Amino acid sequence: MNGIRALPRFRARAAPLALLALLAVACGAEPAPAALASRPRHAILISIDTLRPDFLGCYGHARDTSPTLDALAARGVRCDDASSAAPWTLPSHASLLTGLYPSRHGVKSHETRLPLALDTLADDLAAGGWRTLGVVNTWNVGAPQFQLSQGFERFHYEPETREDERTLRMRTVNGAREVLAHAREFLEEGPAAGDERPFFLFLHLYDAHTDFTPRAEYRERFVEPYDGRLNGTTQQLVKLRAEGATLDEHDLRWLRQMYEAEICQLDDALGRFFVWLDEHGWLADTLVVVTSDHGEEFQEHGGFLHGRTHYQEVLRVPLLLAGPGVPAGTVLATPVHGVDVAPTILAMLGCPSRAPHDGLDISALWRGGALPERALFAEADHTNVADGQSLLDIKRMVRRGTEKLLYDRHSGTRELHDLGLDPGELRDLVPERPARAQALLEELERFEAGAHAPEAIPAPTTEEQALLDELGYGGGDEEK
Repeated sequence: MNGIRALPRFRARAAPLALLALLAVACGAEPAPAALASRPRHAILISIDTLRPDFLGCYGHARDTSPTLDALAARGVRCDDASSAAPWTLPSHASLLTGLYPSRHGVKSHETRLPLALDTLADDLAAGGWRTLGVVNTWNVGAPQFQLSQGFERFHYEPETREDERTLRMRTVNGAREVLAHAREFLEEGPAAGDERPFFLFLHLYDAHTDFTPRAEYRERFVEPYDGRLNGTTQQLVKLRAEGATLDEHDLRWLRQMYEAEICQLDDALGRFFVWLDEHGWLADTLVVVTSDHGEEFQEHGGFLHGRTHYQEVLRVPLLLAGPGVPAGTVLATPVHGVDVAPTILAMLGCPSRAPHDGLDISALWRGGALPERALFAEADHTNVADGQSLLDIKRMVRRGTEKLLYDRHSGTRELHDLGLDPGELRDLVPERPARAQALLEELERFEAGAHAPEAIPAPTTEEQALLDELGYGGGDEEK
């Protein structure tokens, strides 16, 4: 069983007709058998920070947040059950770009970096003859000391914070327009210089992450009047979380609606970018992959923001693929993972990898094959506080099929959930299935035994720590 089911004809409610038409052509609507065997020339990997799949129309969300991504999904493959390697940005992106779990690449904190000896997706593609271009919108990926930029010929970090002219405080801003403008510049540089090599473009977009600051037109469409205590900033939510505060439904509704507005604003920016790609003749030959590093909590298990747990609201991410060789109207039900992204892109482009991956080429699922039986893992939590101290990397997840074990190394507690029966993870099955819980724990222990020693770097400077505190990654700042 390869886990494929047909996608019902999707009604893209608000996507511009021109965009729907170009995606239908560029992404292979109703592909002929020969088209399924064709290879894309270019690839674009888009990581939308903090994006939950259940807030997108193509994953069943009722509000019209994502017409561009919905159209992309309808013209390609949508992975219904994709997991992240970690619940926060830095280790998760290291996994996306290497195809390795955090225990294998070593990036679990701001005091570790990606070893230059490891081959990244960009390294492999550069060696294979691709132009490798990256534009990112977070310090967690763009800071040079983490070495996630290795293998990229051109790499730009667009800062995610700016000084507010009114308050003179740093504030997170929506940077999609600037990120995509830099991407257009990078793409145009090749042909302008007579460089006809194919390209690989990596984009990271921070807009769906707090602070929630949608423009007025999107706020008016999605957000009801609100007179509560929240202002949508990361700093306020971090403070409330540290205090053990509980949000009421009025607060939560407002947060979810602000999140929807941010997603729609970003989706529209991507729609304009896809139109631009098509106008330049690139989209029809390009594999487009859209995913996220993690989701976001809206108090499903008592918390908000992200980084601390491996429940599905944080761990489940969207994964969409469209382009030459990708069949339209397909949903993959087989569980897949962020570590699968790099090997899949390499396989689709026909570029050999110079090093093994933890992940697999999931294109086998739509080529008539299947993936081998395997366990999936997540680790590298951040900003947890226990016994009066800030801790990281104390929690683990291991999953086989629908059974998912959560393990806390600090407390020794275990939770077992069956996502097929209880997708909300509300019922702990350890008392009913002790043998299964023990078997999964032993599998987790075998995985941990293969961990590699991390490559350490100095702790963040005072200025860098201030930025991390502003972004909600300050760790011990929650004790203040």
